[in-house]
Order: sequence, then C-alpha cells, then structure tokens
Amino acid sequence: MLGGRLRPSILTRYMVREVLLTQAAVTLVLLLIIVGGTVARMLREAAEGRIPADVLLPMVALGSVRGLILLLPVSLFLALMLSLGRLYKDSEMAAMKACGVGPEQIYSAIVWMTAPLVVLLTVLVFWGSPLASQGIDQIRIDAEQRSDLVGIAPGRFTESRATGQVFFIEGLAGDGNAMRGVFIRSRGPEGDEVVTARRGETRVDPLTGQRYLVLHDGYRYRGEPGSQEFHILAFETHGVRVPDPTGSARRGKVDSLPTSELWRSTSLSHRAELHWRIAMPVSMVLLAALALPLSHTNNPRSGRYGKLTAAIGVYILYANFLILSKSWFASGQTPAWLGMWWVHGLLLALILVLLWRQRGIGRRRGRREALA
Repeated sequence: MLGGRLRPSILTRYMVREVLLTQAAVTLVLLLIIVGGTVARMLREAAEGRIPADVLLPMVALGSVRGLILLLPVSLFLALMLSLGRLYKDSEMAAMKACGVGPEQIYSAIVWMTAPLVVLLTVLVFWGSPLASQGIDQIRIDAEQRSDLVGIAPGRFTESRATGQVFFIEGLAGDGNAMRGVFIRSRGPEGDEVVTARRGETRVDPLTGQRYLVLHDGYRYRGEPGSQEFHILAFETHGVRVPDPTGSARRGKVDSLPTSELWRSTSLSHRAELHWRIAMPVSMVLLAALALPLSHTNNPRSGRYGKLTAAIGVYILYANFLILSKSWFASGQTPAWLGMWWVHGLLLALILVLLWRQRGIGRRRGRREALA
C-alpha cells in the first residue's frame, strides 16, 4: 500500500520526462557557452606562456564542475517554464484541469523531479565546489613553480617571472625538449647580455635538480647598449642556468575552504561564503516553486515562450540580489541574523502573491461560469 503511494503517477512520469529532457538541453547549451569562454581565456594564457599547455584539460574539467553548480538552478527553472508553457499552448493544462488536476498534483510532479536535483546540487556545493577550487589553485601554483621554459611557445618572446630574462626560440624539434634558433637576453650589473645559439636543449642536474639550458654553436654578447665596448664570445657548448620561480603561497581563497571550516568560523567573509553555498539549493527549490504560478496564463495563444521573458527578468534580479547580499554580508552592512535570507524572502513573497492571484482568478472565473 505504501509502495503504491510512493510510486509516481502517469502524469508525474510524463512531466518529469518532459522537464528533464528540456533541462538537459538547456544545461548543455549554457555549459558549452561557459566552458567555451573558459577555454578561450586559458588558451590565451597558454599562448602568452603564463600557464603550461598540459594543464588546460584538468583546469577546464574542474571549472566545469563549478559552472554546473551555477547552471543547475537556472536550467531547471527555464526547463519548467518551457515545459509548462508548452502544456498551456497545446491546451494540455486545460485538459488536466477539466480532469480534476489542480496545482497540488502539478507541484507533486515538480517535487519528484526537483528533490534528486537538490540533493545533487547540495553535494556539489558543499563538497564538490571546494575540492574543485582547491584543485584549480593547486594546478596554478604547480604551474608557477615549474621552469620558465615549460610552456614556452615558438615564435614568441617570453619573459621569466623570476629573473626578467627574455627567451625566444624559432621552433622545437624531436620530443619538444630540443630547440632551434635560441635567443636569450638578460640584464646584470655588467650590462646587457645576449646569447644566441643554433640549437639548445634542457637538462636537469641529477644531484641538485637544477635546470640548465645547454646551448650549442652560438655567441654571447655582453656590454652596455649604445657603447662600442662589447665582449663577444663564440662557443660550441654553453650552459645557462634557468632559475625556478620561488612559487606562490597558497591563495587561501574563501571558495576553496571546506564547508566544515566555514561552519566553525566567525569571520564575516567565511559566513557570507557559507550563506552563498546554502543559497544554491534554496534557490533551486524557490525557482522550481515559482515556475508554476509564473507560467500560468489564460491565453493559450501567447505561445510557449510567452512568459519566458518575465522568467529571465525575475532570475536576473534574484541572482544579482544574491551577489549583492553576499557582498553586503561580507562587508558587515547586513546584520548577521539576516544574512542573505532576505533575498529568498522576497522571492518567496512573490511566489505567494502569484499563487494567491492565480487562485483568486480561478475562483472568479468559476463563479462567472456558474452564473452563466
């Protein structure tokens, strides 16, 4: 008996299938847009030599996890608006009402599709997002600690982050360790020094682990620019020490801190981050509840996208108020007891007003039909 009560009805299964297929399409499109922008930015950084090319894939993968957290609430909201709009347009909602299906049954179907997504989003926000942020930070730190020659692009001048040396190579050969057409410019107490070589390769001292650039068949020029006194040295083999950057200290970003640490902290920035993480699953629940009264229409000719503009406008206002409230909370402008909850309260008030208005319109319409 209990199993029959917990089993979703035919209407619920129909709506869940309709909404989830639409949400999958919406999420995929939005995720491709976000990932495309991230990939473009990272490719630019790799081309400029700021990050090695071999870290692009893990950074994009971890960044996609963080992007998915922001997309799940809005993709579910848009999917519900599109699906409910189609039901109104095709008069399926009118047929459901004629069969005695009310808002309670519709909300029951919405709960069936929203509950597992809320659980998934909660896991991603409280555990997945901090781990992804930590992974991105660690990859960037490891990349900064690697040699300046790692990730150097042929045909582009690259400046060392540690010493200010300028490197240039015409191309790579073999497995990528051998270089041709090497140019190095450095500045020291004795003036500028320019080293050119026909070819070069990187080697690591097995005892100290220090990296060296071993050059072959080249020249070394040393002197002051504008002066006629230059020392020119031709060499067959010449080793240039490549200093490793000292590395960056861990950034300690708030979004990479574990949720358990945020719970124990009294810092305003930490409390604001905790409220932000709580806001993600709460926003999904509220946006799912908003979709039904916001999509309501008595004019099927308005089309599937009739209320989509209003939905996007409400979401933009809600998302911006969340960002603003987080900033106010972190800076101490909002009382600690209020936090970011006032933004959710505004959206909840809008939901209740729309439900009251929808129910009032339905009652007036029913009385008119009874009098007729």
